[in-house]
This record gives sequence, C-alpha cells and structure tokens, in this order.
Amino acid sequence: MRKWFIKHAPNRDALLKSRWLAPVASRLAPSSIWQFDRRSIARGVALGLFAGFLLPFGQIVLAALLSASVRANVLIASAATLVTNPLTFPPIYYAAYRIGTFLLAMFSSQDIAPDTSSTMTSGMWSSLSTTSIATFVGLLLFAILSSLLAFATVHLFWRLSLVWRWHRRRKAVGVEPLR
Repeated sequence: MRKWFIKHAPNRDALLKSRWLAPVASRLAPSSIWQFDRRSIARGVALGLFAGFLLPFGQIVLAALLSASVRANVLIASAATLVTNPLTFPPIYYAAYRIGTFLLAMFSSQDIAPDTSSTMTSGMWSSLSTTSIATFVGLLLFAILSSLLAFATVHLFWRLSLVWRWHRRRKAVGVEPLR
C-alpha cells in the first residue's frame, strides 16, 4: 500500500510551484512533512481524521496546515479528511447529533427549565442552537476518538508488517523464525 501511494502521489516540487499554493508554499517546503515513515504517516492520519470530522468544509486546507506544523505527512493528512464525503456526511452528522444529545443530557443538571419564549422565532433559534451544540459535541468526540484510534492503529499495523517481513526474510534465508 505504501509503495502504491508513493508511486501515485503528486510530486512535491510540482505542488510547491502551483499558483494556488503560493500563499502557503513556505509552510509546505520542509522535506520532513513529505516523508513516508511510521511517525509522519500516523500523525497525518490522526490530523486528517480530526480535521475531517471537525469541519464541514475546508478540511484539506486545515489538515495540510496542521500537518506542516507538527511534521506529519501532508498527503496522508489530506487524504484522511475524505472520511467525511457526500455519502458519509449524513450518517456521521446524525450519529454525532444523537451522541451529543445523549452526552449533553447526561452531563447537564436537571434544574434547568426549558426556555418558554412566546415568539416562534426565538423558539426556532433556541432549538437550532441546541441542535448545533449537540452536533458539535458529537463531532468533537468523533474527532478525538478517531484520531487516537487511528494513531495507535497505524503504529500497530506498521509494527506487525515489519515483524511479518522479518519472519519472511529469515525463512527465505533458511534461518528458523523467532518465536
């Protein structure tokens, strides 16, 4: 998978010469954010998922800027933001609303009485703000948990693939694999 992605990834120099990226080209210039190693890929996936869940638009830009500041792989971070796309957007936001509503109800005090406004518009705004807050809480939880889980999963799979390659190499040479 790593070799395929490296083969099909855009060229760093071509991206830096793009007129669309001219305002942020200096932030994207360091070679450390274009490396395909375990740490930069894990950071990139985590930051991409965080930005993908937290923002409904502008995710790729935020992921690229964040990854440049913490030496994460820019391409992986940008690709990971695609977790929220037009097909996954409705179920993710509905689940975030449901979980946010549950968390807000669980942690709010029972003494708060609902707002009994006489006008219909103030009731609609109140309902909209409650829905927005619940959705944001759910999305924030998704962003944090998915980032942590993705970071740990990338490290685990990288380690397992490394051990598998060691065993395969030792077997090819004729040495008994480590147990």
